[in-house]
Amino acid sequence: MRKYLKAEELKALLGAPKRPRDKLFLKLLYETGMRVGELVALTIGDVDLEAGEITIQRAKRHKEGRIVPIVDEWTIMMLYEYIGQRKVGPVFLSNFKTGLTRRQVERLMANYSMQVGIPKELRHPHVLRHTHAVDSLNFGIDLRTLRDNLGHSTLRTTQIYLESSTDLKEREEKYRTLFGHAPEPEKPIPNPKGTYDISFLTSL
Repeated sequence: MRKYLKAEELKALLGAPKRPRDKLFLKLLYETGMRVGELVALTIGDVDLEAGEITIQRAKRHKEGRIVPIVDEWTIMMLYEYIGQRKVGPVFLSNFKTGLTRRQVERLMANYSMQVGIPKELRHPHVLRHTHAVDSLNFGIDLRTLRDNLGHSTLRTTQIYLESSTDLKEREEKYRTLFGHAPEPEKPIPNPKGTYDISFLTSL
């Protein structure tokens, strides 16, 4: 069963929220691959926008935490605007100015996913972590880099994402981009007897 979003599903999901906060946390979950528990635990002190880094202090299996990069200028700009003049406290706030909870993020993700027609089994925030991993591998990120970004303790855990290959339509598009304009091979010229010279096969 597929556990990640296809490109068109991801685009629709990220475009669904009207509220900047919600668009931002969905984008951040996808861009960094962090867990939803790590997202809601983020404090303003964990975010270094000048360096383009987020420190995840409360990593699930790593008490020392880890640092993940923010490479999208849009994400950095939106974080600047959303955090504003705040100096301390949670990064993401609820309507009551308290920290956004895991359950609130899960409910918002489910609602936005439903709005754009994403299958029910793919409406959990952890799907964005899977999508981050699959897209990273498809675009050539090596396993060790992905392991460090996701905070896995071993490469074996990260290798499960190698099993999530692109579907046929996506593979067709990737190969069309690569081979779609390749020159056609020359057609063999028949000899006068109407047969082809296949002696070259002996050297293969």
